[in-house]
Amino acid sequence: MNDTPTLIAFGSNIAPERHLAQGIARLQALAGVEALSTVYRTKALPGPDTPPETRLPDFLNGALHITGSWNPWELRALLKQIEREMGRQPHQPGWAPRPLDLDIALMGSMTFHTPPLAIPDPDIADRAFLAIPLAELAPDLYHPTLRQKLTAIAARFTPRPADMIPDSAITARLRAIIPL
Repeated sequence: MNDTPTLIAFGSNIAPERHLAQGIARLQALAGVEALSTVYRTKALPGPDTPPETRLPDFLNGALHITGSWNPWELRALLKQIEREMGRQPHQPGWAPRPLDLDIALMGSMTFHTPPLAIPDPDIADRAFLAIPLAELAPDLYHPTLRQKLTAIAARFTPRPADMIPDSAITARLRAIIPL
């Protein structure tokens, strides 16, 4: 792995196995993927107008370590292009079901906040489905604004939330896409 990891958070809750496999294969072809975290099945976060009785499909979430040095805007454009290729509609609310979500979580020690792009992802400290996979890929990486190792941030979620279940079968299928 290179010294300054670029970490991408991923998620899907519309035909997630198919969309994640296709999206990761596409990202591998265009950017190169060095590592893939464990994939977790997580409950979807409801939106502000979601009725309490609504059953939202579970997400498959995880993280990727990609190769190379990237300009944040070029990388974001590439990720959004792959999302569109998988059928994601632009400008959906953050809680809407989606075929694929690819977000820049960290780019080494870079801090960058120019809407709509924020690096590091502002939700890392609050969402286990971000913190735990990122810490798995780069445990000693310091979060540039929180000034803590990713392992320390992930440890806040110990024990792992009950609604965040590792899926070893899907993890193995997705890792098979990446020639390591």
